[in-house]
Amino acid sequence: MMFEIRNIDLKKVQGNDFIRFLRIEIPQRKGHGLVRFGRVRYALNGEHEEQENGLPMDLGKGIFTATLEDEELEELGEISREDLEKTLQKAAVEIIKIVRKELGQEPDTASILKRILKDYAYLVYDESSSKPPDVLKCRVTKSKSPRDVEHIFHIANRLRIATGENYIVAYGGSSNDEDNPDEAWSRFSLRKFDFRETKPNGT
Repeated sequence: MMFEIRNIDLKKVQGNDFIRFLRIEIPQRKGHGLVRFGRVRYALNGEHEEQENGLPMDLGKGIFTATLEDEELEELGEISREDLEKTLQKAAVEIIKIVRKELGQEPDTASILKRILKDYAYLVYDESSSKPPDVLKCRVTKSKSPRDVEHIFHIANRLRIATGENYIVAYGGSSNDEDNPDEAWSRFSLRKFDFRETKPNGT
């Protein structure tokens, strides 16, 4: 099967003194469009010389699937593995935005959220009350299901990484004023950070 490589410039992605992102290479199958994986080319220590391997990226999930080798990390001096991973995570969000804008693609946020929710058996996407892609709502499937409020924020973070969008989290559903909302919540919503709901009069 024949592949062509599409290159998208990443020089606008915020890096730092120890890593600069140059471009992403996305294979394109002739007659089948782009595949969902790419390879990010980068330079180290403020230099312009491109590193040999590149970093593989899952464009569907919006994450790097590998990181720098230990030998490369040693070249960076005092940079810790933790600082490196934080930089890569932040860059991944920007890269996904650039790629989707360049390709004219809008992420299917509802489908992405549904895939994420498969890891949380007690939660379900609320199709009837959601307004994708701006407002996404979920609910607990059974009133007595054990739940963890931290899961909501994990889900929001995973959605942010996959879509490149920031979300405002709200949760509730307690039927008693004395209940702890962190324990008695039964629903939550994820609202795009820059979303403003239009009123009937258009304002």
